[in-house]
Amino acid sequence: MMKPNKQHTLLLVIDLQKFLLKLLKKAEPYPPAQILETNEKLITMMTSKGIPSALVSVTQKFLPKKYRQKSSQLALSKDVMAPSLIETYTKYQPSAYSIPELRHFLEHHPIDTIIITGIVTNNGVLKTAKDLLSAGYQVIVIEDATTARTKKLHDRSITELKKLGAIVQSSDLAVEIV
Repeated sequence: MMKPNKQHTLLLVIDLQKFLLKLLKKAEPYPPAQILETNEKLITMMTSKGIPSALVSVTQKFLPKKYRQKSSQLALSKDVMAPSLIETYTKYQPSAYSIPELRHFLEHHPIDTIIITGIVTNNGVLKTAKDLLSAGYQVIVIEDATTARTKKLHDRSITELKKLGAIVQSSDLAVEIV
């Protein structure tokens, strides 16, 4: 793997919402608290290196506005979300690539590498990675910054991502990636 150019890289964090982390309290192989901590470290590291982050939350259009806002509330600390290099987006489908504003951002910036983290590995992460790979992006999935309801679902998704052409790394190696 060639080291990606920092100016052409985006960190894409999928669905780290308070209510989803509560629903996944028995997630495997990584528990929600660890996923949150790992993602906060990655966001902070990427921001310090000048790499933008896109934080995506999922909700349903049919919910009343106040419930949509509450359900899409991210679990990340305010300090992590404060830097100017962070954009937030809301999606209504599993893939973050379904968000017109995110696609617009990608089209108007020289991004060719997207680092994906978040929950759940077998839904939002997998479907977003598939769409981004199909659109021609290099995709790097940080394996220990993702999780699923079961270890089997997580591992099966990681295997599928590798077969599709995604690069799978650990958060320890993310420092070397950028």
